[in-house]
Amino acid sequence: MYVNPIIRALYTNYQNRNQRSSMTKPNFQKVTFRGDVQFFDYDARLKAKLDARSGWAKFWHMGKKKAKDEVNHELLGFNLNREGIIRAKEQLLREKDEILRQKQEIVKALEEKNEILEQRLEEAKRNNEKDKVIISLQRQLDDVKRQQIKNKEDLKTETVKLDRLKKAQEVLTKREAGKGWDKIAGYEGLKGQMEEVFINKLAIEKSDNGEINFPNGILLYGQSGTGKTRFAEAFAEQTGCEFVKIDTMQENSDIITDIISAMRNASKIYGSKETPKKRTIILLDDFNFISQLSPAEKKKIKKGSIDFSDTDVGQLAFLLKNCASKYKTTIFMTTNYPKKIESKLLNPAIVPYQIFLGPPKPVDAAKIFQYHTKDYTKQDIDYNKLGNMVARAIENDEAYSAQGIVNVVNYAKEKAGQSQLTESGLLKAIKSVKPDISKEEFNAFLDEMSDTLNEYVKNSKGGK
Repeated sequence: MYVNPIIRALYTNYQNRNQRSSMTKPNFQKVTFRGDVQFFDYDARLKAKLDARSGWAKFWHMGKKKAKDEVNHELLGFNLNREGIIRAKEQLLREKDEILRQKQEIVKALEEKNEILEQRLEEAKRNNEKDKVIISLQRQLDDVKRQQIKNKEDLKTETVKLDRLKKAQEVLTKREAGKGWDKIAGYEGLKGQMEEVFINKLAIEKSDNGEINFPNGILLYGQSGTGKTRFAEAFAEQTGCEFVKIDTMQENSDIITDIISAMRNASKIYGSKETPKKRTIILLDDFNFISQLSPAEKKKIKKGSIDFSDTDVGQLAFLLKNCASKYKTTIFMTTNYPKKIESKLLNPAIVPYQIFLGPPKPVDAAKIFQYHTKDYTKQDIDYNKLGNMVARAIENDEAYSAQGIVNVVNYAKEKAGQSQLTESGLLKAIKSVKPDISKEEFNAFLDEMSDTLNEYVKNSKGGK
């Protein structure tokens, strides 16, 4: 069975702590894997790296680890490369333009053929040619005219669809102050990835440019304070989707009931004249709490007295398998503890997109600082300097989450009183406010992440 190369790369890099540490620290935000990426030929790229070694290195089988590490980093960078996403969108538009060009040529050729047949028919009538000749020419002319009408209608339809696609893409990716993506500072790579896997698909669907397979589930996982819930909410607003947040603090059976109700309503919204093709995002926060089998259920399943499908988790898995196609719904799940999710749910067929939302990289941290200080200062502040300073915490296996940076800004505000925030004041605040993700939490999460990736790889191989 095909195993996503990103999963393979992460699996390789997370098998022991030293490899995990070297993989995570430089590119913490990029630890993301997806269920449908096939445009990066991992094996071919690795072979090229290995072939590029010197003769002696090949002979002594040296440099394999270095080559693998280089390709793994290339892979993750490629996956989040916004230029690649833009190219994919442009490629779609080029394909649509080519279809229009071909149809225009057909229409032009039919017009020329129509003109020739009309002249030939007039000549036949003037020359009093046989009736069968005139009848044959008339039939050919009628047939060409029918083809003209049909192809002109097709051309008009394709032109309208292409125009709709361009407008839909513009609307769905437009940034508006205080709405959608604008509510999330930084994380442009992740936003771009989400645009690729979902928003561009919405544009294609809304513009009637083909059947699209939407993801049933998207899991956002990472330490507390990294903005998983806020990201899901902003995403729904950016896409113009209906947004439903299920109360996950109630009994599991009640949660299932609420999900079913929300899905049925989502199907009605999608099919209504008022909101045609409007999809729904259902948010399940702290997903690990509702995705675990109880010890009693595990014993009964092992004994054969009940089936997995009889449990609430089994029902949840069933709902996740076809919610995108049947109910026009995608379920967003957030968790701080991916290891606690029932292993059968960690399956590419059920949750094809599992995205790590971790502590911000320096560039993202800088934007978070800027976002949360913009109304409190007019000073000239080097936000990149602030971003780099908080990012250094990762060298000690600690980290500031997005919320941790907000805590720093709030501390600086408190110290500044009625005065404007300054760069020196913010630097002092960073030194005073400790990272909100401790060393213990940081390392525990890496261990949990490793186990989760192992489970995902196993399920990708069909449980073998």
